[in-house]
Amino acid sequence: MNTHPEPQGGGHERKAVAVSEHETELSAANVEVAMHPNVYRLALFCWLCFMTVFWVTFWVSSNALFQVVIGTVYAVMFFGIPYEMSRIFPGKRTPNKSIWRFMAEPFGTRTGTMRGYEAVLQVIMVPLLLTIGGTAMGIILRIARAGN
Repeated sequence: MNTHPEPQGGGHERKAVAVSEHETELSAANVEVAMHPNVYRLALFCWLCFMTVFWVTFWVSSNALFQVVIGTVYAVMFFGIPYEMSRIFPGKRTPNKSIWRFMAEPFGTRTGTMRGYEAVLQVIMVPLLLTIGGTAMGIILRIARAGN
């Protein structure tokens, strides 16, 4: 029992859909689906900069520094456990191409295809903007403390 009405025009729409699906399958053969390892290193670098901003900003206050130490221990666990788990991966660890080539080529995600630089941007956007915002707040806090 078909509950959907048949398309008007003798099924030409079906043929157009089938052609576009076929073209998608052909183009999907050239799409990268594994993230370049340097993307994760770049994200980790952004998080390290963010933690450095906290250490520099709150170095003068022992109460605040205690919270930064707790955050640092959490960060070591947060990044250290996945790193250690990745070391047991039996496959190849080195990339086949440079990060620049990865960013220029298509990258496949669960929701569709995008350029590699868009995938990199999605991975590093939060830590990068947090680092920039934390730096601005740290500078403002230092200026405010210098005024007292």
